[in-house]
Amino acid sequence: MKDVLELGPSGWVRNEIPWEPDASFFGVLGNPIEHSLSPAMHNAALAERELESEYLPIRLDADQVGRLKELPASAFLAGFNVTSPLKEVVAAICDDLTDQARVLEAVNAVKVEKNGSWRGHNTDSGGILSVLTEAWTETVPPVKATVLGTGGSARAAVDALTRWGVSTVTVQAHSAGGFERFEEWVRKQENFQNVLVETLPAEPPEVPSEPAVWVCCLQGGVVSRPFLPDAGGDVSCLLLDLRYGSQLPSSTVPLGFQFADGLPVLLMQGVLSFAWWFGPPIPMLSMRAALG
Repeated sequence: MKDVLELGPSGWVRNEIPWEPDASFFGVLGNPIEHSLSPAMHNAALAERELESEYLPIRLDADQVGRLKELPASAFLAGFNVTSPLKEVVAAICDDLTDQARVLEAVNAVKVEKNGSWRGHNTDSGGILSVLTEAWTETVPPVKATVLGTGGSARAAVDALTRWGVSTVTVQAHSAGGFERFEEWVRKQENFQNVLVETLPAEPPEVPSEPAVWVCCLQGGVVSRPFLPDAGGDVSCLLLDLRYGSQLPSSTVPLGFQFADGLPVLLMQGVLSFAWWFGPPIPMLSMRAALG
């Protein structure tokens, strides 16, 4: 059985048994959460640093986040990561946000201060930027990039692509609601004049004539292949899919595309989260090994 925490009527439930923590612990929020490799990665880092904490998967729905913050039993929760689609929900109830989280209006890492307040941060953008620059084989960034999806991870992808120097970023929404929310967010940002928002195409786009990048931020299980060109043609093309494991559909990558899944992004955002919580040294090799 996967070691999972949940919120019961009066407190924590761990593997369906009431649980009272006796020391500080960390975790990752989401539903589903069983697929997450963050616990393995962070527990390896905690062990190497000889820090007496553990990191647990916490199954939580959006309407439970406020209760988590108010629950007395949460006093031992020292920090946590956040998965989609909870990143915007958590950002809205944090007591304080770092500049990065404030711009993105999405939080994937929270530090619980001694007074119980939540300070939200976002390490997704830095993780995505690190992987993009490592996976891209050209000497300069592509002129165009496309982001599939409009959740909190898509905001981080737009921020990373813009900071990388991509001239035009097109965000393709899966729903009308997602389109409206993302377009409203883009209008508020001073540095995102190069960002266009549209709906996902009904037909695959044409084979690109210039180097291009696609970043897939769709929900787990949603196939991205219908929204990609049939092939990369004669130019460099990269697909970075932020999903991994059971959340990554087993669809084929277009011919001629370079491909990276979400594991290296998970590693880098985890490294940045760990550094924010504990400071150096960062056991990056142990964290990478734990991901398999």
